[in-house]
Amino acid sequence: MCSASTVYTSLKESKLKPGNWAVFPGGGGGVGIQGVQLADAMGFRPIVVDTGEDKKLLALSLGAEQFVDFKEEKDPIAKVIELTSGGAHGVFVTAPQAYPTSLSYLGSRVGGIVMAIGLPPAGQSLFNFPPAQLIFRNQKICGTLVSNMADVDETLQFAVRGKLRLQPNVVGLSKFNEACQDLKNGKVAGRMVVDFNKE
Repeated sequence: MCSASTVYTSLKESKLKPGNWAVFPGGGGGVGIQGVQLADAMGFRPIVVDTGEDKKLLALSLGAEQFVDFKEEKDPIAKVIELTSGGAHGVFVTAPQAYPTSLSYLGSRVGGIVMAIGLPPAGQSLFNFPPAQLIFRNQKICGTLVSNMADVDETLQFAVRGKLRLQPNVVGLSKFNEACQDLKNGKVAGRMVVDFNKE
């Protein structure tokens, strides 16, 4: 619930409406992919910006309308702005390394919002933006931390309805170090679970 209810609260507090574009930089990871499923269930139009065929297949199978591979696309920001006809309505940052470019995905969208979810190490992943962009386009940056119990209950209802379908990759204890390194290096699509009862 740490990942699903946390991103649900962020989606809810963004005030996006059905049909709005929701962009998830780093959305192929554990928290982002939960957000993609919930955004789809809430009627938003999710776009994932990430890299790798595994993450692409996972994101598209779980509700992403588009996948932009930042290693293959010459200008991923321009691609998102093109796909959304001007810019995202909301950007949901679950991968801290995406903060420096996150505001750019809003493009010229009046009233667009960046939701800060992923918690970077202190002093890293700072925003860098011209204040005029926020002022003249009425754009916002907002942070969310955790969910209250009502939001947890609402998130569980999505699961009951079959809207959260993520199947984690389960590894045994002997793969613990390898799993941690894969996670650290961004190689894990979705969630990974270490089963301490499995060799």
